[in-house]
Amino acid sequence: MGLPTPIDPIPLPDLHRLDRMPSLPEWVGSRIESLKIETQPDPVTGRHHLVPTLPSNLMLDERQRDAIAQHITGLDACARSIPANDPAAEEAVLVIVTKLMLALPSPKQNEASAEARGEAFMAALDDLPPWAVAAAARRWYRGDVGKDARGEPHDTHWCPAPSELRGIAQVELWRVLGRAKILRDVLRAEPAVEYSDEHRRKMLERLSKLVHETLTNPPVGSNGSGGSVNVVDRGAYRLERQNRS
Repeated sequence: MGLPTPIDPIPLPDLHRLDRMPSLPEWVGSRIESLKIETQPDPVTGRHHLVPTLPSNLMLDERQRDAIAQHITGLDACARSIPANDPAAEEAVLVIVTKLMLALPSPKQNEASAEARGEAFMAALDDLPPWAVAAAARRWYRGDVGKDARGEPHDTHWCPAPSELRGIAQVELWRVLGRAKILRDVLRAEPAVEYSDEHRRKMLERLSKLVHETLTNPPVGSNGSGGSVNVVDRGAYRLERQNRS
């Protein structure tokens, strides 16, 4: 028996350069491209549910599942250290914010307001990892931050507001956590139910028969005549209900 074919490893992102997210190996990328969210019967209960699916020939083997699970663990670990639970992360974010405030002016800033702004920044960023905040600051320095909530370009000549920096940092965080989410969908994907041509033909025949019966035997009117429900029927029905009440 020969050795199993090696699978290409899944590289973790460089948290210092999130704008250069590494490409996924082909065996992972092909599954993400084929992933669909569909409603199909549960293989155990038979009840229909909404679930990620993959073609049966792209279902993961045990080694592939292990590799993806380990990669997800690594991605999750990247976001675990935040100022709210790690003094080192708090110190790192404080350094990033201090440099940003020193490098870029803020209108009407004095010593007292600078201290208050620093506290506001830390309150806004206490649940974000330092690398996401650093990536956001880098984008602000480069003027690569898109538009604000009003649809206007950010004025990156000035220091950002705490909420602005938080929004950009959240986008950077999602570069990592978004990849983990879609890989979780790949892990829990079920084989797509594939119907035979004969099954499709029978279903079309049943649908055609149902449509034909509906057209030839329309719903009974309010007077029991067998005719379709029309405006007069509906009006008479409403008047009868009013009289009864």
